[in-house]
Amino acid sequence: PRLFPEQLIYIINHAGDRIIFVDLTFVPLLEAILPHCPTVERVVVMTDQLTMPATKLPRAECYEQLLVEAGEDVTWGGFDEKTACGLCYTSGTTGNPKGVLYSHRSNFIHTLLTLQTAVLGATPKEVILPVVPMFHANAWGIAFGGPAAGSKLVMPGARMDGEAIYELLETEGVTFSAAVPTVWQGLLAHVREKGLQFSTLKRVLIGGSAVPESLIRAFHDGYGIEVVQGWGMTETSPIGTLSNLPPELLELPYDEQMKWRIKQGVPPLGVELTLKNYAGQEMPHDGQTYGRLMVRGPTIAGAYFKGEGGEILDNDGFFDTGDVATIDTHGFMQITDRAKDVIKSGGEWISSIEIENIAVGHPKVELAAVIGAAHPKWDERPVLIIKLKPGETLDKQEHLGFLQGKIA
Repeated sequence: PRLFPEQLIYIINHAGDRIIFVDLTFVPLLEAILPHCPTVERVVVMTDQLTMPATKLPRAECYEQLLVEAGEDVTWGGFDEKTACGLCYTSGTTGNPKGVLYSHRSNFIHTLLTLQTAVLGATPKEVILPVVPMFHANAWGIAFGGPAAGSKLVMPGARMDGEAIYELLETEGVTFSAAVPTVWQGLLAHVREKGLQFSTLKRVLIGGSAVPESLIRAFHDGYGIEVVQGWGMTETSPIGTLSNLPPELLELPYDEQMKWRIKQGVPPLGVELTLKNYAGQEMPHDGQTYGRLMVRGPTIAGAYFKGEGGEILDNDGFFDTGDVATIDTHGFMQITDRAKDVIKSGGEWISSIEIENIAVGHPKVELAAVIGAAHPKWDERPVLIIKLKPGETLDKQEHLGFLQGKIA
């Protein structure tokens, strides 16, 4: 829902979607784009008859009414394990989003991977709040891993502010939660302001962008909550690494542990990492030498949907993540840069190239560059630098207004 309408239309048509399930919040959005989506046959609105909106959506049906009319019998299975199961789209630096198609086999293996103690480590006693949305690679695998372990899942609604998240944590007895840094910073600000405590929360998984040391310390020092940092991509299903410390590092004083806690971590069983230079040669894992971060395993994408982008694995079967990283002697990976020219803001990618291309289309602009600037809430925000054509004068608002409606 955060994407620009043209991208949503592209994804629906590229995937060949036939049925769309839509939350009440997004009915107006869908009404605007559906005339451009010829493959869609039915729309199911996620509500009951009482709150079913009067909508101009063609063939709109009410979810609860569908359930009432459906039979009790269901036949599940009987298909090959490599049958398509889920399709997530990922945005790169240029062009349209690319589809990553997960098979039932891949998702099942990824679910087993998440059940490792060093990943979700979920149990039937766990109460999990995935604040990370399900359109981010099945909520980082929690959508499958939670139910597989018999854990209770608490699903948040449209409100992601500190007050709403805190209320959910406390009223539902949440023990484990996952979100991008922005969400946690908002929650901690609310808790500090109101002088509150956490009564059940024990662990939080933070990913989507690098986790600052201050956030790890705020949870640990102020509330005794363990922070696990995670890294992954749509193409990795998404679990790639987690910052679980081995015994020899846990024996160190907490201040000395921080050197590893701020890294993206080690891969679980089933995921393999290596570093390569641009000639394809493997680089040493000494914590100092940079290389292109490569990943392989049974849950790593082998190609994009419909072959977009061509061959994506190298001769050894490794996928190039587009990140530049180091790996140390303990196996801890740390991303140091991105080969892709993108800015990470609140867990979302922003393409600097896309904004530059639009900004330079203004009749007064000769050159434009977009850089990522550190931001206390959003991690990074794009800053636009422009050089005007000779004789032109600057009106800042004119150039910001020119971007309005053209970027997501």
